[in-house]
Amino acid sequence: MRRVVISGLGSISPHGVGTQPFWNALLEGKSSVTPLTKFDPGAFDSRVGGQIPPFKTADHVPKSYRKATKIMARDIELAVVAADLAIRDAKLISKGLTEATPAETLQAQGWFKFDPTRMGCNIGAGLICVDLDELTAAMDQCRGPSDTLDLAKWGRSDDPSKTSGMENLTPLWLLKYLPNMLACHVSIIHDTQGPSNTITCGQASAGLALAEAARTIQRGHADMALVGGCESKINPMALMRLSLLHRLTTKGNDSPVSSCRPYDKAAEGTVLAEGGAVLVIEEYEHAKKRGATIYAEVVGLGMSASASLSVIEPDETGEAPAMALKKALKSAGITANQVGLVIPPGLGVPRWDKSDAKAINMVFGGTQATITPMRGGVGDCGAGAQALDLVAASLALKEQTIPPTINCTDPIDGLNVNQDRVNKQLDYAVVLATALGGQNSAVVLKKIS
Repeated sequence: MRRVVISGLGSISPHGVGTQPFWNALLEGKSSVTPLTKFDPGAFDSRVGGQIPPFKTADHVPKSYRKATKIMARDIELAVVAADLAIRDAKLISKGLTEATPAETLQAQGWFKFDPTRMGCNIGAGLICVDLDELTAAMDQCRGPSDTLDLAKWGRSDDPSKTSGMENLTPLWLLKYLPNMLACHVSIIHDTQGPSNTITCGQASAGLALAEAARTIQRGHADMALVGGCESKINPMALMRLSLLHRLTTKGNDSPVSSCRPYDKAAEGTVLAEGGAVLVIEEYEHAKKRGATIYAEVVGLGMSASASLSVIEPDETGEAPAMALKKALKSAGITANQVGLVIPPGLGVPRWDKSDAKAINMVFGGTQATITPMRGGVGDCGAGAQALDLVAASLALKEQTIPPTINCTDPIDGLNVNQDRVNKQLDYAVVLATALGGQNSAVVLKKIS
């Protein structure tokens, strides 16, 4: 079976635009959770979140494609930026770059021109929030008796002098909010013509996208792929949803930087966030031949689904996520004792953290694995969460360094959570994700000697 490695990283998070600001902030033990400013959260109990610093999507697309950014929802913009950063980090010559810099110039600088038909694109996505101002303005045209919504007026108007509700939306309105548009825009910009798919499984999306793309490479159906996940939950709809599900902190408004407390006994909820990452994965010999920087090898993949009676509650036993971990270790051909680092979900939602902890203890209890959750400094960015964790794991293996865990000073269930930055011999790292809805994804990465 062909080996698969990670040869490019592109991340965008509350810590900043780019992988280096993200990694530096992790090493510093920094929290980038702040009071919400992108909209007025005053009517909600939770008013903090992980917001990305200002950036321009137009800086990350060819000039000829900039008009298309007008029909990109925030989630799509994040994926487009992350993919551009990953392509550049991997030094790949794509259609998206050659408009500004000729391919010959890039080749002379050591960049690699890939075969578009052998490049795939699998990106995880979440629930994309619509532009509420535009939607409510259109709905206003459909007022019925007592200010109710008259759906009959949505597609037609009884008054010839007025437009229907639907006619008040931009013609390409729907294309801003389809989850597959993340991979669609990335594929068009960089002309990736290989196997492509969109995974919408919450926080487990990126790992599942990686698994599908890696297997297309292993089977010989592609040589390279762009994989990952991005999502923005910084909007009123996400805030309302997660508030109704009682997943958000209501006590962290006065101290945003310490509001998200993964696996801490004082945790009482997570915080909203936006962000994600796109990675370049590649067949090992292909990467070696072109002289690529290899961050890590993808050696183990595991998936499972929780058999809970409720899709909004975790598996209380921890057995389902533990099954994903065991499958990943088995496919990697290693034991739990060989793993030096585990990056778990760690959202700071007590009932979910307890499920994670049971799973981790089932598999890694009694081993020397260091448990390092990453959510404390950035919050929950849904489909982008595991993608950021995969970036962190790749860099930890390459640098042989584990960032400190923040906001977990009193760990639950005796978890071996590190408080300080650790320089440690790392051969294997495991990234686990457990999603709202019951999907679980585990990935084993290996250090390249």
